[in-house]
Amino acid sequence: MSLVYRRHGSRTSRGLGIALVIATSATIYGCGDPAPDGVLVELSPDLISSIDGTTTVRAMVIEERTPLENQPVRVSVAYTDRNGVEHAVDPVDGTTDVRGAFEATIEGLTWEGTGTVTAEVLDASGQPVAIDGVGVAGAATFAVIDRTPPQVEILPPTTDLHVGPGLPIDVQVRVQDEIGVAEIFFEADGEASRQRSTVVASGSTDATVTFRVDVPNDANPGPTITLYALASDLSGNQAAAEPVVLIVDPAIAIATPPGLDGALITDGTQQALDDPRAIAVSPMDGKIYVADNSGGACNGACIRQIDPADGSVSATVVMVGQGDLEGVAFDQTGANLYYSDRQDRLGRMAWNAGTMRYENATICNNVSAQNPQSPYHLVVDPTLGVVVADDDRQRLLQLPDCTQAQPTSLSNQGLDSPRGVARGAAGEFYVSDDNRDTVYKVDRTTGAVTSFEDRNLNQPYGLEWLAGGTSEFADSLMIAERGDRLVVSSRGDGTRAVAYLRNNPVDVAIAGGTMYILTRPSANNRGRVFAVTGF
Repeated sequence: MSLVYRRHGSRTSRGLGIALVIATSATIYGCGDPAPDGVLVELSPDLISSIDGTTTVRAMVIEERTPLENQPVRVSVAYTDRNGVEHAVDPVDGTTDVRGAFEATIEGLTWEGTGTVTAEVLDASGQPVAIDGVGVAGAATFAVIDRTPPQVEILPPTTDLHVGPGLPIDVQVRVQDEIGVAEIFFEADGEASRQRSTVVASGSTDATVTFRVDVPNDANPGPTITLYALASDLSGNQAAAEPVVLIVDPAIAIATPPGLDGALITDGTQQALDDPRAIAVSPMDGKIYVADNSGGACNGACIRQIDPADGSVSATVVMVGQGDLEGVAFDQTGANLYYSDRQDRLGRMAWNAGTMRYENATICNNVSAQNPQSPYHLVVDPTLGVVVADDDRQRLLQLPDCTQAQPTSLSNQGLDSPRGVARGAAGEFYVSDDNRDTVYKVDRTTGAVTSFEDRNLNQPYGLEWLAGGTSEFADSLMIAERGDRLVVSSRGDGTRAVAYLRNNPVDVAIAGGTMYILTRPSANNRGRVFAVTGF
């Protein structure tokens, strides 16, 4: 490319008659002037690797083919990456040497893109020299080629990298790149039967992608599963993560992500927790209450009390139902215990401070009206009263008090198979739809139903809102996924799983920073209660 000069009238002082120059090579061509003046700019290199991110700029100031010594010069950079983002580079000031040359190193050119380096002549006060309003300067363009590979990391899926046979595991892969992530390749080798996945990361500069790994029931114990991840950026650079080895431990029935700890506290028998459906914790005594449907003293349906300290199940049942007990919940103080008895019944028991027990079971609705007709989980609202999921009516119903009245519809849109119910921080309600694999949000005032969670959910059932806390899951909805044997959080960015289980979770309850998980009979086990701490 050629250097072009333009002359502008007579000179008033040495160095002020230099004309505007734009150039990228040292070849000089005059334009109607036998003694051209100007600023010559060269870059070495002008095709820059983002790994190095530097170039050398050389500027020469010439008047009548004579280099100008001690001429003040300022070098500035205009630089935009391929995504259209401008990146600031500090200007460099200096003076020319006896050859009329000034040289400087430009750094920070690490994003793939293009730019222009401009060298302008300054006067003695440090202001740009201009002739007829045109600055005396020269410029050269450059291009930055991304040769920096992305940074790839496999995040530990469990606290100690131990997993149990038959457990699902969500593995997060985090990739960072200054230009953008194109694809993430993941593979689980060994006892995980070489599961492979690829996800297009859509150009994000910081992407966390979750991959599902199912540990087989017959997985060999020991360090028998290895996780691999490879990522490419938008420029085609690739990088591999450090492999992560998982240790299969047959003793593990629950696993949790780093920051949380899980443990089995109660294992069911044929006489207790043979077919549990719902769980809640009483604010009155701190004990766990489970809606169970098993033999023995239950006569097919009862509410049982469990001590969370040692997992012991009380031999005395709280109450015996008439059908299938599906839900159990407490009001804000714990003074009243509410339950659903399918078919057709909503009941209440009152706390007796003298006996330290819930007593006097009372049916709250008009049973003959068959409303609700098939109640499942329920929650108690301070203003609206009992809010219950009714499978037959495919609605959330509201019963304001326990006076044999009929519930009214709270949701204004039909659901399919409503099961779990939770009350959010602002008084909104959430309901799981077991058949649609979705969690819906219900407006408490208008009854409007909108989809809240449908990202890869598999038979969502029990729900509970986690208010506050110190974990990354604070202020999110906890969802028991029966189909995937997970409890997940509605908080996104790939940080969804809070517990991986060998058994099928059906409900959750939260008290004092501990989440209690109730599982149905599965994996050759009866009902179980697990505790997860760290919230």
